Amino acid sequence: MRPNFFASLKDKQTVMEILKSIAVGLFSNAIDFLLTALFLYAFCHEHYNGFWGVFTGATADGLPYDPPSSSYIIATAIGFIAAVVVNYVLSSIFVFKHGNVGKTKFGFIKFAVFSAVGLGLTSLFNWIGYDVLGCNPWLTKLVVQLIIFFYNFITRRLFIFNAELIRDDEHTIKL
Repeated sequence: MRPNFFASLKDKQTVMEILKSIAVGLFSNAIDFLLTALFLYAFCHEHYNGFWGVFTGATADGLPYDPPSSSYIIATAIGFIAAVVVNYVLSSIFVFKHGNVGKTKFGFIKFAVFSAVGLGLTSLFNWIGYDVLGCNPWLTKLVVQLIIFFYNFITRRLFIFNAELIRDDEHTIKL
């Protein structure tokens, strides 16, 4: 591993990986937001004035509606898990120079473990923002996704798609 991750930001390959990761992250977040909204609508459809009411807050009776925390957290978890699967595939194929390094059983397990930590952080931060602080659930989700993006990129770059971590009996495998 490189001694200083931030020094590697001067490397053109790292910058390209960050830009590709942003594109994949945006796509994954779109899937996350859409599935979160679909499942929130599925759980609480009787309160919303159509599917778009989930996003706009329009309710069938015109009164404000706050979905139960359990519905919001479950819908968030479903959206997040689907986005992780898409992100794993695209990260392996498109984002990281050594994406094939992560296409192992151990690489997937590490990806799943770091994603589970990310899911825990996502759920915790969404709960704090939505229930404790009373913020708008979509604004909360957006801020949390930005935080989790940095966590995801750093952990994936350093611990999953890093060719320097793959070793044979004596030497680092050069890809």
